[in-house]
Amino acid sequence: MTLITFLTYFLILSTSWAQLIEPEYFYDNTGFEGNMLNIKINDYSIPQGPSTLNDILPMEKDLTTFVDYLRMFGDIIKMLDNPDESLTLFAPINSVFHNTTNKPSYVTSSSEDPIEKIRKFVLSHIVPKSLKLHSGDELDTLFEGTKIRVKKGTDGNFILNDKANTRTSKDATNGIFYKIDDILI
Repeated sequence: MTLITFLTYFLILSTSWAQLIEPEYFYDNTGFEGNMLNIKINDYSIPQGPSTLNDILPMEKDLTTFVDYLRMFGDIIKMLDNPDESLTLFAPINSVFHNTTNKPSYVTSSSEDPIEKIRKFVLSHIVPKSLKLHSGDELDTLFEGTKIRVKKGTDGNFILNDKANTRTSKDATNGIFYKIDDILI
C-alpha cells in the first residue's frame, strides 16, 4: 500500500467517523432580559444591543449599490454608526442604478471629480434629523442648498422631488431609512 492510498483511506474513515459523533454545544441561551438578549458562552455575556443605520443598511439586499457608495466615505459611515445621531436616509434601490443613464459618478468635463460627485449624491440623500414624512415637507439635506420636497402619493406612499416614490421604511436607533425607486438629484 502506498502512502497516498493509505492517506486516502485514512481521510475517508476519519471523515465518516467524525460524522457519527454527536456534537456538543457549550453555550447557554439565557433569553431576553429587559430589552436585551443575553447569550452566555463559557461564562461570558454578549449583549445584543439596538441596531444603527450602519448595522441595518448592509443587510438589505436591494440596497447594495447605494451602500457601496456610502462606504466610500469614512465620515459618513461613522455618522451612520453613531447611536447619538438623528438621521433620515433615502436609499435608492439597486434597479435605479441599472436603469439610469446619469450615474452618480458621471462627469461631463475633466475638471469634475467623480468622487466629489458621488459624495454630493450621497449627502443629497441624507437629512440631518430623524423624521416621519408628511405631505408638504421641504427637507434640508446634508449637501448644502439641496432640499427634498415631499408630496403624498395616491397609493399611500410619498413622492420625493416629483419623481422618487417611497417603498418601505425601517427604523434604527439613530434614525430611519426609506427605500426609494429613483434618485433625488
